[in-house]
This record gives sequence, C-alpha cells and structure tokens, in this order.
Amino acid sequence: MEERTEEGKYSNLILSLKVFFSNRTAVAGMVIFLAYVVDALIMQFDPRLLGVTNPNQFTYNFVNPVPQPPSSQYPLGTTYPGINLLQAILEAIRVDLGYSMLIVVGGAVIGAVVGILAAYVGGYLDELLMRFTDIFFSVPYLVLAIAVGFALGRSFTSMVIALIIVWWPIYARYTRSLTLSIKESVFVEAAKAAGASMVRIMFKHILPNTLPPVVVQISLDLGSVVGVFATLAFIGFIPNANTPELGYLASLGLNYVQSAPWTVIFPGLAITLFALSVNLMGDGLRDVIDPRRRS
Repeated sequence: MEERTEEGKYSNLILSLKVFFSNRTAVAGMVIFLAYVVDALIMQFDPRLLGVTNPNQFTYNFVNPVPQPPSSQYPLGTTYPGINLLQAILEAIRVDLGYSMLIVVGGAVIGAVVGILAAYVGGYLDELLMRFTDIFFSVPYLVLAIAVGFALGRSFTSMVIALIIVWWPIYARYTRSLTLSIKESVFVEAAKAAGASMVRIMFKHILPNTLPPVVVQISLDLGSVVGVFATLAFIGFIPNANTPELGYLASLGLNYVQSAPWTVIFPGLAITLFALSVNLMGDGLRDVIDPRRRS
C-alpha cells in the first residue's frame, strides 16, 4: 500500500510537470522570474559577481549628475544624479522582490488562518470575521496603505505592515470559500469519526488541500504587490533617499522624462516585466491544478 502511495505521488508530480511545461508562456514567465530571483540572491550574498560593491545604496556621481544616454559604458544610461541605471536596477530588484514576497506570504498566512477558522467553525464567529474583513474591502487598498504608512511613519517596516493589512482579507475570503467545500469531504468526516480535534482537522487535513490554489493566487499577487510597493516608494514613502528601490529609482528621473525618457522607462520596464512573468507563471500553475488539464 505504501509503495502504491509513493508511486502515485511520483506519477502525480510527473503529470503536474508535464502540464506546466506544456504551457510555453508559463515556462517563459518562470525563466524570467528565476532570473529575478538569481539576481536577488547574488546581490544578497555576492554582489561583486555583478560588479556591485555596495548593494544597499545607490552610487551617486555629482561630478556628472545629468542623465546620460545608453552607451558602452552605461548600457541603460544614467539617471539623476549620475546613477548607473543598469547597476541600480540590479540592486533594486533584491529590495522589491524580497519585501513583496514577505508581504504576499505574510498576508496569505494571516488570511488563510482567518478564512479556515471562519468557515470551519461557522456561526457567529464566521459572521464576525467576515464583517471585519469587509471593513478592509470597503476602503481602496492604496488609500488604506497610505493611511497606515503615515500612522506608523515612513519606513520599510511600516510599508510592509500596511500592505500586509491590505492583502490578508483577499486570502481570508478565498480560503473561506475553499474550506466551505473541503469541510464536507469524506476524509474530513473520517477524521471527525476517528476523534481528531478541531485544530488538527483544520490545519492537518483542510489547510494542505487549500494550499495549491492559494499558491497560484500568491504567484499572481506578487506582480501586483511589486507595483503597489513601487508606487508607495514613488510618491515618497521611501525612508532613505539612498535606498535602492525601483519606484524611487523611477522618481529620480521624473524631472528629465522629456529629455531623458530612459530614466523612467527602464525602471518601469523592470516592474512590468516582473509582473508579467509572475502572471504567466501563475496561469501555468492554474493549469496544473485544473482537473480538465490533468485528464
């Protein structure tokens, strides 16, 4: 029986990989996403491989602060004040990717716990938690993030907290809807009959079965969070004017957008390309959990 189970898991994995890699756009998205991840890891552990000595701050050149067009020395040109745009983008990807992962995963964990608890327990607790969730849905997410950010002060910590507060209700609603269908399953009834506790049923039996669609949602949300994070930095939430971040990097060249459009275009492309890659990858992951594609 155990051998059959292991063989079944292996066959399921092979089928999942086959479905995913049959989607060429999803594979392209994964390749781009992995390139961003590799860049972030190199910047974190050995930035000299990419010619960067200090990945934690931009390198200014006040001798020649005016943006210079792309050249052999500066493949993407420079932005104000004399910042090598290619090097700055490579540095900023680590910050945006790292914090965005923290925001989405943090929101997903909080939302999953709330959603599963509300759906499984039901009754007044379900009503209370869902009405509390509705309060956050009633306020535009960017406005709420700005309000929380101003209340907590301008820092990366406050930006992360603000966006987690904005993002967890999405996952609360999503996992609640998944739990409502899963809790009626035969294996859950069997666990109840075997005397399993409510906590064990929720987190040992129900939670693992909500993970595949939640992971798909996380991959789709990463692009949105990177954009929102960059927007907050663009409008002045960046706590340190020397910190590498894509939104702040775009804001540096805003005054030169007519004479030097590359100062805004290239940071914007870095954000757009990442959002596109995770959305393509998310579509492929959605195919993997679609029973119609696995038949």
